[in-house]
Amino acid sequence: MQAADSPPPGFYAPDPYSDRWLWLAVAILAAVAAWYAWVWWTTRSRRVVVPPRIAPDRLTRLRADYARQIDLVVAQADEGAITQRRAHQQVSVLVRHFVQEVSGIHAPTMTLTDLTSSGERLTPVSRVVGVLYPGEFAPRETRTIGGAARVAKEVVARWS
Repeated sequence: MQAADSPPPGFYAPDPYSDRWLWLAVAILAAVAAWYAWVWWTTRSRRVVVPPRIAPDRLTRLRADYARQIDLVVAQADEGAITQRRAHQQVSVLVRHFVQEVSGIHAPTMTLTDLTSSGERLTPVSRVVGVLYPGEFAPRETRTIGGAARVAKEVVARWS
């Protein structure tokens, strides 16, 4: 006869899992969590670092320099040294770099939609870029660089 606390014949208790499977599962979960944390950290939006206010005399020099560069682009386009499309692109780049140099806003990397949705501060820049876009991206070249350059120079003259 069998004892009351002994298992029936042919019955074997299950083998316990090895501890290494538990630690392997924990390591995999930690690696997945670390991956998500790394992706979040590297793709999060950065805070805009606004440089300290620039000195008035430097602002005056920057305004004069960028206005002169815009005039130079227009003169090159009028002479035929560069295409109208290229002139529109260069004026857009000049205005965006001026805004970045004066205020620290990363305007050179912003699309027209980004500029428009960035608030009231960038409204003048979005208007200039909106005027320049047809000349940059239209199927045919347009001779609108003169008017677009005037608007660009107004923004350069008034931006602070």
